[in-house]
Amino acid sequence: MVSVGILHSFSGPMAVSETPLRDAALMAIDEINRQGGVLGEEIIPFVEDGASTPRTFAAKAKKLIKRSQASTLFGCWTSACRKAVQLVVE
Repeated sequence: MVSVGILHSFSGPMAVSETPLRDAALMAIDEINRQGGVLGEEIIPFVEDGASTPRTFAAKAKKLIKRSQASTLFGCWTSACRKAVQLVVE
């Protein structure tokens, strides 16, 4: 099993732009899993709502890493949210 975190905004002003990005990531994961996963391992997505705020993005990134043991995070579309998450992942 490969745990992957998907961290986009599904609420707040960025939801209109980021919800399709979440959907695209989930579609890609489904396609990869249908073809046998990564080195035979299924990808398990864990999805969190960053709520369009950097502070929430940072908190959700920490949750994805600690609780879900996500080996990779996809998302953080805005530079402000990326900067907040960068402090968590480094």
